Amino acid sequence: MDPIINYPSGYALNDTGNLKKWTTDKEKLRQRLMNRLIMRRGVAAIPGYGEAGSRLYLLNKEKPSQRERRSWEYVDEALQPEVEMGQITKVFQVMLNEKEMGKYTLAVAVELPDGDILDLEVPNVGT
Repeated sequence: MDPIINYPSGYALNDTGNLKKWTTDKEKLRQRLMNRLIMRRGVAAIPGYGEAGSRLYLLNKEKPSQRERRSWEYVDEALQPEVEMGQITKVFQVMLNEKEMGKYTLAVAVELPDGDILDLEVPNVGT
């Protein structure tokens, strides 16, 4: 498992903004998937991990008609290591929503090996 994807190690924010310890494997997986989507691909300074992260930050450079398709490609690419490790089966759905000019949110659903669907919301995509 690439160490950069496990950052922060074992904690998330609760509803009041305080740190809470992850208690389930699903919480750990959700954070790891979010880390893969939020981290910019190519910024990892650790040798061998330059391909970790996503290229979602490039969406604003795409033609508006291509952004939805590109968001699928970028999500698939970023989460492929989790598919290869057997942590998720596939990216089930990707929905790109424009909040305001040039700022997007991304709703991602992934299928788990047991058939469950795990939903993720990625804020501030393309910035």
